[in-house]
Amino acid sequence: MQVYKSQFLHLAFFAQEELIEMTWLPATEHMTDEECKQEFRHYLDLMLQLKPKKVLPDTRDMLFQIDPDLQEWTNHTIFTPSLAMGLNKAAFVVSQYIFAQVAIEQTMGEQEGSKFNTRYFDNKEAAKAWLLLA
Repeated sequence: MQVYKSQFLHLAFFAQEELIEMTWLPATEHMTDEECKQEFRHYLDLMLQLKPKKVLPDTRDMLFQIDPDLQEWTNHTIFTPSLAMGLNKAAFVVSQYIFAQVAIEQTMGEQEGSKFNTRYFDNKEAAKAWLLLA
């Protein structure tokens, strides 16, 4: 069920699977750092409300490059509370835009991001299948 929609991001929640799916959109090419933070805040609000255990970020169309300052902000502002509420598994569908993908992997390698059980996939079906394994 879709729970959030903007020009940059769609979020869907699957209660039975305890899974939230993030789909980043091509409009992220023109997204600012502040708009990115706003999108992550919407995501965090839903995380705290719905309490999923797994997340499926589909970054195939993400064209925004997360700079080092924003990577650090994401780790402290988003990942710390996500870990505290029980999120522990992330399966990324990788971006075709290599600079965005490198930034995503660097973000996940930061202090808090590294605490998630994370894998990267080139298609959504494989990512979701891995997430749903016991």
